[in-house]
Amino acid sequence: MSMFEYLFTTLEGFTFLLIGGSILGVLIYGPYLSVQLFLTKKKTIKKTNIDSMIVLGVVVFISGILNQIAGMIEVLEVMIQKTDISPQLVMSGIIESFKVPIFCAFVLIISLLFWYFNKKKWESLNI
Repeated sequence: MSMFEYLFTTLEGFTFLLIGGSILGVLIYGPYLSVQLFLTKKKTIKKTNIDSMIVLGVVVFISGILNQIAGMIEVLEVMIQKTDISPQLVMSGIIESFKVPIFCAFVLIISLLFWYFNKKKWESLNI
């Protein structure tokens, strides 16, 4: 299966696309808003632009959880087919499944920090 087929035909691949796009949004749009608010003191920015940081962070986090669920479904299907799987292998798979949601939680925290500081600056400029 090619990377293109994986990304666009499986649930796990689709969640990786959502995660990647949202992370790019957080890492590009967050600093862009900060520069506009803190350096150029632009008053024409709308509050919805600031609130989009929360949306991007939540999309990343939920996509991470969906990715974990998709991976667990795939593992359970393999376990149904092969009955002689060691418990150590199962536990290592469960530990592996938590890595993406934990990373996505950190991205959510970063997006919330961007949202909080940009919101405070936006409020001080528009009062």
